Amino acid sequence: MGVRFIPVWARRRLRGRARGLRTRSSDSTNRLSRQCLCAHTPPSWPTDGNRERLVTALVRPVAFPMSQRSMPAAGSATPRAIALVAAGLATCALLAVVAGAVFPQAPRDGHPGGFQASEAAIGSAALSHPSDTVLRVTFLDVGQGDAVLLQAPEGQTALVDAGRYDVVPLLTEMGVERIDLLVATHPHADHIGGMARVIESMPVRFYMDNGDPHSTATYRRLLGALDARPEITYLEALPRTISLGSADIEVLPLLPRGTTDHNNRSVALVVRFGSFTAFLSGDSEIRQLTDLVGRGVVPRMTLLKAPHHGSDNGFTPGFLRTGRPEVVVISVGRNSHGHPRPAALSAYAGGGARVFRTDIDGHVAIQGYRDGGYGVAHGQQLASLRTEGTGDRDRVRVGEAVGPAAVVGGGAAAATGAGVRVSVHADAPGDDHRNLNGEYAVLQNQGSRGLAIGGWTLCDGASHCFRFPAGAVLEAGGTVVVYTGSGRPDGERYYMGMGRAVWNNNGDTATLRDGTGVTVAVFRY
Repeated sequence: MGVRFIPVWARRRLRGRARGLRTRSSDSTNRLSRQCLCAHTPPSWPTDGNRERLVTALVRPVAFPMSQRSMPAAGSATPRAIALVAAGLATCALLAVVAGAVFPQAPRDGHPGGFQASEAAIGSAALSHPSDTVLRVTFLDVGQGDAVLLQAPEGQTALVDAGRYDVVPLLTEMGVERIDLLVATHPHADHIGGMARVIESMPVRFYMDNGDPHSTATYRRLLGALDARPEITYLEALPRTISLGSADIEVLPLLPRGTTDHNNRSVALVVRFGSFTAFLSGDSEIRQLTDLVGRGVVPRMTLLKAPHHGSDNGFTPGFLRTGRPEVVVISVGRNSHGHPRPAALSAYAGGGARVFRTDIDGHVAIQGYRDGGYGVAHGQQLASLRTEGTGDRDRVRVGEAVGPAAVVGGGAAAATGAGVRVSVHADAPGDDHRNLNGEYAVLQNQGSRGLAIGGWTLCDGASHCFRFPAGAVLEAGGTVVVYTGSGRPDGERYYMGMGRAVWNNNGDTATLRDGTGVTVAVFRY
């Protein structure tokens, strides 16, 4: 199999198309240049005759049935053109990744890289990861637009969309110094407007979009920023699995190019971290969501980014029945479209999900745990990858109900109901923010029977919440301790995974709620 390099002039043709120049959709060279826009030639190239085998291994997509794969519209390209595009895609994928993957090189800036068979690996998938580590999913308050930051336990980062304006100050405030994967779900300004600035301001390793060009000045600026950074590897949003540290990002199949609008070709991602699952799909509308449900690729989800800012065409009953999200986050700001629409809000709440809105709650940070549990914080100020709360204490959805509950005050146990006493040790020795496990809350079961507390939540007065994982039990007469920092849970000790102190030394309120949201215990100090 011969190796085909994409000449500079072919890449320049794309810039002409972005400026609105007309090209034929069947021009295979032009389409090939689009798909290889940001691919770079590795510094060393294997010469041992294994190129054909490596190409086959590296570009093999996720095994969706052939009937589910996006196919070009009839008459859109000749078989020869399609073959050329396929060959070029294989070559681009190999050129972009083989030096750092199949033939490992020294890691750059402490970020090991490389593709492994059919998976693009961002970070090291070979590391061992304790079960208590967390995946952080932060929905940045960017007004009417989307910007979602994923942070793996090992430090790798992905940014899905970048709002309409500059998000670099927010990323800097959160301590983000590089982006391992940058995803443009579709080329609308409220999703890609801030992307060029990100590319210009910090290192970016991989860039992904749906391959659709646009004629706007915003898109042309993004294209120019990418063209100025040839070291960025371009990935078209084909079905594949990308490893972000110990988290996996599944890229779902798109509707065929040219058969629908930009919204319905939004890049759809399923983010998995153990049993925790998040679904992100830009501005997907009814047609795309129905297609994904029909393909059988919509999972049971812990977290849903509301498609299309909570529009009434951004959900279907079948999609919500299939996904059954526990938490829905709507990224929205002042707008003339009436987002989020009452029908969407009603549909989300009717399915049992708790709904967050960035226009009300500010930045929303979800901390996902391997066992499917999660914590939520929200507010206007981010610190150590989480937000300062707004005082809303009833936001985390919980699952399992356990009999009648009793409210207890000041740490005194009630004589009836669940009989759980809560106490808080707020003042950790030394610096609270450096000794996070020096502060903790204690739950004591003063009843005569064990309690299934899976799905219960423990929250402070600023709505920093911890959700007990499924299967958690508080034995009769027993205690469990919830530490603020990180550690390995063992059934008696749990960890919130926060990056800074939670319990206020000058007074706070600890609220324990059962699986129905009913208050079991309140401790004020």
